[in-house]
Amino acid sequence: MSVQDAKSAAPRRSRAPARGPGRPESAEQRRERIVRLAAPLFLKKGYDNVSIDEIIGVVGGSKATIYAWFGGKEGLFEAMVRQECSDVVLAIHADPAGSLEAQLTEIGQSFLAMVLSPPILEFHRLMVSIGRTFPATGRLFYETGPASAYSIVASWVAKQQKEGRISQEEEPYRLAVLFLDMLIGEHQLSWLTSMPRAARRDKIDKTVRIAVKVFLRGCAASPQSRQSS
Repeated sequence: MSVQDAKSAAPRRSRAPARGPGRPESAEQRRERIVRLAAPLFLKKGYDNVSIDEIIGVVGGSKATIYAWFGGKEGLFEAMVRQECSDVVLAIHADPAGSLEAQLTEIGQSFLAMVLSPPILEFHRLMVSIGRTFPATGRLFYETGPASAYSIVASWVAKQQKEGRISQEEEPYRLAVLFLDMLIGEHQLSWLTSMPRAARRDKIDKTVRIAVKVFLRGCAASPQSRQSS
């Protein structure tokens, strides 16, 4: 399955959670709806250029609602950061089936399908631009986004190591960082620097294939360790 297929198969990110007809909106649904409706404003205009009044114009309610739920614009922005990062992490197929190559390919394709989607690219641009001004928010982004994605893949690596299919010489987390970083570097940067032709779908699929091959060659368990497991 290619990255394009993975994008089609991945669940679409709803910008506002749906509820059944006649059913009252729960507190959690209302909170998520506000976050998802406010997100495009922040992604399009940045943090400083969005006012509370603009947010209310989109999400409804009042200033009292925003302050009661989030403590103000900064709290709402942080909630948006958590939600966007969660969307990426949840999109990773963390428990695939098949051979090691097939499993790792599915992990890589599901990850890239989300990370290279236009909303997440815009989100990444925004976080890079404000990281120095809002270091706490930058740390929140890293911990709930990249670090969480690394941890998911690290869990997969640790499982394969326990089963004797991948060498135990290196830490699972370090291997996860290397694998995901092999995937995103060229393609993410090409989009972020307005050179999308460098990230054509055929190139992305080729990157996944090569990254999987190189990773597994470097991490293959020795015959002795496979026998002992």
